Amino acid sequence: MSVALKLFDNYYINTNFLPSSIQYEQFDIDFIDEYFVVSKTLDNQIISYYKDNIWDFTPYISNPSQPALFNFEKRIPKDHILDIKKLLLLLIFFGSGKNNSQYSVSTLHHYFDEILTPIAKFATDKTISVKHVLENNSNLINFINTSCKDRSKTQSTISFLSFLNTQQNHITKIKFQYDKNVKSYLKKLYETYSTNLSQTELIPSRILFQSIQQRWIQIDEIENNLNNIVNFLEEYLSTDKYCEIISITKKKQKKFNDKIEWINFINKHNLEKLFKKYNVANRLSFKKFIIDIQGTSKHIILAYTGMRNGEALNLKIDCLDKKELSDGICRLITSTSKLSGRKQESKWVTTKKVEKVIHILKSIAIVISSYYKPNMEGIPLFISTELLLDKQYARTLKTRKNFLYFNELKLDYNDLKITDSDKKEIQEIEFNRNYKDIEIGKAWRFRSHQYRRSLAVYSIQSGIVSLGALQIQLKHQFREMTLYYSNGASYAKKLFNIPRDHIANDFDQIKPELETLAYIKEVLFSEDKLYGGHGKFVENNLKQKEQSDFNEYFFENRNKILKQFKNGEIAYKRTALGGCISTEPCDSKLTCSIIACFDCHGSILEKSRVNNVILKQKEFISFLDANSIEYRTELEELNKLEDLKNKLIKEPLANSTIIN
Repeated sequence: MSVALKLFDNYYINTNFLPSSIQYEQFDIDFIDEYFVVSKTLDNQIISYYKDNIWDFTPYISNPSQPALFNFEKRIPKDHILDIKKLLLLLIFFGSGKNNSQYSVSTLHHYFDEILTPIAKFATDKTISVKHVLENNSNLINFINTSCKDRSKTQSTISFLSFLNTQQNHITKIKFQYDKNVKSYLKKLYETYSTNLSQTELIPSRILFQSIQQRWIQIDEIENNLNNIVNFLEEYLSTDKYCEIISITKKKQKKFNDKIEWINFINKHNLEKLFKKYNVANRLSFKKFIIDIQGTSKHIILAYTGMRNGEALNLKIDCLDKKELSDGICRLITSTSKLSGRKQESKWVTTKKVEKVIHILKSIAIVISSYYKPNMEGIPLFISTELLLDKQYARTLKTRKNFLYFNELKLDYNDLKITDSDKKEIQEIEFNRNYKDIEIGKAWRFRSHQYRRSLAVYSIQSGIVSLGALQIQLKHQFREMTLYYSNGASYAKKLFNIPRDHIANDFDQIKPELETLAYIKEVLFSEDKLYGGHGKFVENNLKQKEQSDFNEYFFENRNKILKQFKNGEIAYKRTALGGCISTEPCDSKLTCSIIACFDCHGSILEKSRVNNVILKQKEFISFLDANSIEYRTELEELNKLEDLKNKLIKEPLANSTIIN
């Protein structure tokens, strides 16, 4: 059986493009020829041999931002390079990823960084071989304790050991047996790390709003000057007259008589005010200006879609799609990856506002790409700016690589400094997380992955709590996301396929997590006396315990509570009178009546909130005509509220959903 007819992440490729093939029956990992071909170019030129200490997989990646080099000499202690090469080769040819395809380059690099490199360093520290780490359970447990410091690394270790366990020992030449004790230990370790429900930082809503607002002001400014920028860019690329690294001084003017001073070039295109603001004074700073426009645009796309950084960088200029539905127009951004033969598409729901950003990026990309005369379908939205400095160097059409987080139009960080209320907000939402690294007074450090979680969390919360200015800024996006991504992403699945790592699936995970955390904080940890069906159950069975006993109960049972929420056995939502854990349809919502909460088995009533509702009801009635039917109806509601308030303490315990 020949392996490697299909290589990396479901891409079907020309056989000339393949490295050396492996015959499974005759395979011997200890006798791989040093000139075994590991990677080739598209035109069948050899890049890497087995003997090389750097394996280059650049032709096999679809995302320009992902690493493509495996540097053994730099990362692996010399004595263990050969063993790590063997393990990586096994993963390349026998590893099974999604849809039974071979592992993608990104997955291979993940194993290289998270497992293989740490194993090699551990073996060096203990003065033993890599084989001895994997073959001895005691050494393996010690390695796990040393390396598995979070959920991701623990999961990677589990996956790698499972891979070894599926391979025959005569293939791997490692006497590996997935011991039950090791497997059980890893499972418990993973569950322990999983209790910290999120490792991704949540951007405080105020800071998220301020950053988005600043970026939209900049985008509007760029859009207003877009025609001038495009004309400037077109002339810039069409002639060498304006292509000096620095502005042409009077002294240099004598040497370059045919050149035009940079300032005159700017004035010609009416860009003096804009360029002065962003310090565009020469060719180098102009390139940076274009990159910064791309960076600001990328931040907005991430904030309004929840896609990953690499997914955004993989967008093409035709990425925006519109679908007419019964409830209006649905706007989708499509990221397509293609190596040879087979497309892979992912889609994200977005809003009309993002069209403006796509238009700016598209306009810039088309001008730059015209130098290459490419197929319009293949033009990257985030096109490389290499051409703006050196035409000789920029020979092929490329995607902009290696965006740094500060590659964007300059922000006013005075508005983005963390305040005490910012920190309290995210701690209240995720009180189980340790936010000690977030320092008050320092500017927030934006990371691409933060947008994904923040967008999902605030979308879910937007229907429950007020998010102030952020809710106004993102109201359309919140609506779109909750409409298409809630309820198990079923609505979205009718429009397009949902990959495993799509933000739509985050809704399935985050919603029960948020409900669990809110329930624990607002009910189990409530300092107020609780009434109602479930409220009295909590008072009589949980809150009456000593604090130390309760803490012990919580840490022992929080995973069980989360499981109940995930399975839909209970739910939690805030109400005007306190809260509710019922999963049954609520008829009182249709009649806008809150009286029914008193008799509901899932109700959680707080005296302070009942008092507040009574005050609001009195205020509302004061504006009504005393002779109207509405007045009499609302007065009856008020009387019932006051009567029931007086009975709260005497209320018998109602049936309730029991958490155990």
